[in-house]
Amino acid sequence: MTIDDPAKPAKGLIKRGKAVPGQAVSLGKTTAGQAVSIGKAAAGQVAGQADGLLIDQLGERLESLQLLRGGGDESSTNQLLEAFGSSGVIEDQMLKELSSKEPLRHTERFDEAHRQAMRAFEVFDRNGSRPPSALNKVPPLIKPVAEKIVQLFITFIARSHQKRLVKNLRQLYALREANSPVGSDDYQLLATARIQVDAITPDLNKSSLPLPAFLVGGAAISGTISFIGRSLTTDLGRFCFAAGFLVVGLGLFWCVLKAAGIARSRARIALDGSFKALYEVIGDAGDPPKDQAKMFAVIASLLLLAIWIVVPGLLIGQTIKTALN
Repeated sequence: MTIDDPAKPAKGLIKRGKAVPGQAVSLGKTTAGQAVSIGKAAAGQVAGQADGLLIDQLGERLESLQLLRGGGDESSTNQLLEAFGSSGVIEDQMLKELSSKEPLRHTERFDEAHRQAMRAFEVFDRNGSRPPSALNKVPPLIKPVAEKIVQLFITFIARSHQKRLVKNLRQLYALREANSPVGSDDYQLLATARIQVDAITPDLNKSSLPLPAFLVGGAAISGTISFIGRSLTTDLGRFCFAAGFLVVGLGLFWCVLKAAGIARSRARIALDGSFKALYEVIGDAGDPPKDQAKMFAVIASLLLLAIWIVVPGLLIGQTIKTALN
């Protein structure tokens, strides 16, 4: 057995002790130098931010883009272009969807979700365009006319939504099918589902506006315009026209709001839940298309407001012009 010399570790410790202080001194000098340089850079950056304006930065970027267009550096050009924008919710969602490589998130539940969506299409196609169940607080004299007008708007909103939904679903199935390995379970399921959607698409792509109603509406509009032209020749005719036009406009506005509410309710009952479940099973496919009921009501409100402002203004201007002559 050998006994280690107790002096050797002491020498080693002394050597290490000498080395460590030396390293600390050099590191201290280096750190101090870096701190000075970083401090100078930070001070320069703050000064630049204080002196520079957004308009200056914009001008520099535009000049750089102009130079890069001549130089043909596509990578640098793209970086400068992206500097004008910012990463937001949509961009983050795009990156998340791109990072997913699976054609179907829950392959074992896709068939069930697909069949439920097809059943939802069947129910909505059969009931979505039916007349309103009840129109409360409508005078019996005009109730039949109000029901027809409301049903016309319901049909337009419901069928438009149905066509957009089946088109979006067919495109999603086709793209995910192309993204699937040929012969895999996902490929077989998506190919079968896409063929089924192709088969029902012509039946679900019905006209948003029934042709007979459109023709009758066109004839009524033509006759109304002719009657208006004759009635605007007198002051009494202009006053009666303005009053009647405002009343009819208010009635049509009510019909549009009623139809939009009924169409939204029917789409929520028949389609929303089934298609949200289907898109969840597919995974990273965004949200199903929404119906245009809200947008339809907003546009109708703006048109009504414009009618109530523009038409009386035109009538008042015509009256003043006639009085001056």
